[in-house]
Amino acid sequence: MASLVPLLWSLAWLFRGQGDLSLPTVPDAVLSEQNFADEQTCVNCHEQAAEFFSTGHANTMTPAADGRVSEILQQLKETLAAQQEGIRVEIDGERIQAIRDRDGSIRSARLDWCMGSGNHARTWICTLPDSDGSTDILEFRWTHFSEGQCFAVTPGQPTAEQSGFFGGLGVLFDGPRSQRCFACHASYLPIDHGRIDESEIRAGVTCQRCHGARQRHVESEGQQDAFSWKPVSRDDAVRRCAQCHRSADEVDAKTIDPANTNTVRFQPVGLSQSQCFLKSEMRCTTCHDPHKTMTSQNSGGIWQCIQCHSPERDGDVLCSSGRSDACLTCHMPKVALESPFRLTDHWIRIRKGQE
Repeated sequence: MASLVPLLWSLAWLFRGQGDLSLPTVPDAVLSEQNFADEQTCVNCHEQAAEFFSTGHANTMTPAADGRVSEILQQLKETLAAQQEGIRVEIDGERIQAIRDRDGSIRSARLDWCMGSGNHARTWICTLPDSDGSTDILEFRWTHFSEGQCFAVTPGQPTAEQSGFFGGLGVLFDGPRSQRCFACHASYLPIDHGRIDESEIRAGVTCQRCHGARQRHVESEGQQDAFSWKPVSRDDAVRRCAQCHRSADEVDAKTIDPANTNTVRFQPVGLSQSQCFLKSEMRCTTCHDPHKTMTSQNSGGIWQCIQCHSPERDGDVLCSSGRSDACLTCHMPKVALESPFRLTDHWIRIRKGQE
């Protein structure tokens, strides 16, 4: 479960039906809380844990009433497009209400959770019971983007507001899709006959989501040390990350094409097509330490590349253009998706026009 560069935005909208993508199932690891330990105990013994709780993974889901995100939400009133659509947000203590007031018609929805750490974006959602008691979600129409520090229509949603009760407020997801959105932002997701028990959610992708429930490990003072997420192979390691970041098996093979910029959203898909990956034992953690923030590990440097492409070693393949720096600029550039949003392309290659 490596910290890929663009993993920290709101994954909820990534799992919208897009025609060329199947809907993954909720991983078993997020459905069981048996033997969960207090994660403060991880910090007490493991040096990596102290910084980990500052990473995007650990902060990829927060209650909407959290001061860090509710303060950002208040800035929506300064967005001209939202004003024109009659959208505003009212905050009263723990209650955050999104309101659409236009043409004499008032619609509202309570915003319950904020998805995304803010390293790239934050998207708010409202949870709603359907007629069967299952939990659906309304994905709010407005997302806050870190690049530009601005609000814009949530990626994947129609540019023009739609008709219907929730049309001006967002897009409704059914129960299975809602569960998948939550599952990629939580370490424990209690589901009973389709209903998500929000009071018991363990928000954020934290230590025990990847290393398994550790209560017995804590009680034995480290003697019980069977990690349920320890990869047995390179492909297994990548599949762990792909639980939320998507694998090539979950994408229509016809859409895996260098010209399809949508592939950039799913890092393991692009990575698995790369010659760097196919001709080595490269995996996500070759370049990314999941326990560190992206800024502290210099994720945009060249130290990753020279592990295999060093001018100081005979036989290594070197840059045909004679460059020895800025590798990512040519081979893994940031790709614009839906303004103002850009992601690093993990399909490592020489692009047309750059030979």
